Amino acid sequence: MTSDPSVLRAMARLRKALEKRMAMDDRAEELARRETKPHADRLADFDMRALARRLRPMLEFDGRGWRTLADEMGSTSSDLSRVMAAQQLAYPKVRAICDWAGLDADAFYLPPLHAPKPRKRPRPAARPARVFHMKTTETVRFENQLPEGGR
Repeated sequence: MTSDPSVLRAMARLRKALEKRMAMDDRAEELARRETKPHADRLADFDMRALARRLRPMLEFDGRGWRTLADEMGSTSSDLSRVMAAQQLAYPKVRAICDWAGLDADAFYLPPLHAPKPRKRPRPAARPARVFHMKTTETVRFENQLPEGGR
């Protein structure tokens, strides 16, 4: 092996650059292996392509222009054009278009990829009659009671 100082310096610089590059590659591999955050995947969205597929035959069958149809729907012709091109649109506009077409807007909803299952909320119903227990041994129900002798 040569003991020339210029060659040794060049070899030391090359070794240092190579170690730095290897450390960068290791860091890139580590970042790639990490689990992605839930919001980094797919967010909540609408399947605009499916909506456009369902909507296109209706619009063609109607025969009127998009501006006329959009006015009837409660949106603009550019909104209708965006739907047909499967581009994003605000929910109220999607809802208006779906209402006009007789479609359920929620059928085209795509939940986030890592979303938990929706909570099951009890449907609002008539509350059961409240039962109060008095100091007596009788149970009194305070629902639909009329005054004595009254109707």
